[in-house]
Amino acid sequence: MQGYRPGRKKMPICPRHSSQWMYQGSAYGFAGEVERPFRHVIPTQAATVLGTSGGRGQDRVEKFKLEGVISFDAAYVEVGGSYDDCHNRHTSYASSTIENLNILNVVTADRVLSRIAIYSPDPDDEKGDFTFNITGSHFDNLRIAGHKIDVKLATHIFHEHDTHSKIADAHKKGHLDDWLLGSKFKESELPKLENEYHALGGMSQVVKAWKQKGDKRNTDHITYSPMNHVEIEKHAGEKTELRGFGSIICIPKFGVVRLAELTARKHCVNLTMLRVDMCSTGTGGTTGGGASGGGSRPGAG
Repeated sequence: MQGYRPGRKKMPICPRHSSQWMYQGSAYGFAGEVERPFRHVIPTQAATVLGTSGGRGQDRVEKFKLEGVISFDAAYVEVGGSYDDCHNRHTSYASSTIENLNILNVVTADRVLSRIAIYSPDPDDEKGDFTFNITGSHFDNLRIAGHKIDVKLATHIFHEHDTHSKIADAHKKGHLDDWLLGSKFKESELPKLENEYHALGGMSQVVKAWKQKGDKRNTDHITYSPMNHVEIEKHAGEKTELRGFGSIICIPKFGVVRLAELTARKHCVNLTMLRVDMCSTGTGGTTGGGASGGGSRPGAG
């Protein structure tokens, strides 16, 4: 019997699960920088990081306001990591919530919620991937230039492709192309768009890279959007001046809004719910609702 020596006092079995698993997890509420018409750095509002041995962390900021530019009622984040005895896995989570967000009265939302849950591979599977899940991530009453964007994240797509290896395999075969960042652009239009919207600078290279075939595709760093099925004309009207390319929405004389960007790497998955880049009457960039998670064993490839 483990923990027992004949002739000696019975010793209790140690309940602690020993492992070399290293947790990864972080979350933040909002951050950015305004360059014009005045210069101001927005320090990261509400941020926390999970220790490599697990545990829990949280932070909260209330009533943030940068006069005339950005405001929100509250931003709060939480991370946690521990061993799940029922499933024989290390598990962790990261979440970020912003309430009553307003960016220049052009982008508003009652709530922005980003959530990632992580499960380690079987302890005996040295080459296995962790699985991830983004179910629960959503926008409440998201409005862009006054138009309500009532579209649910396609979380089911990434429930079916819930490991890096599954995503990499599908990426090589082109099965997830509809969800790739920039996949709704036409290459012939991009140079003009990049010139008009400086926030799109470099997008041509992004699109060119994922249009490679098979094994030529890079699988180390792949960015998708579970909001890439947005059709802006259905929300803003057929004659709208807004231009939509799936999750990327261009607003004349304002800038570019990017929704729900999911980046998959070997040991980490990151979800950024909102990115707003101003590149006209004002200049600056902001991101909000960021959560990331993952994990690895030392020496793992």
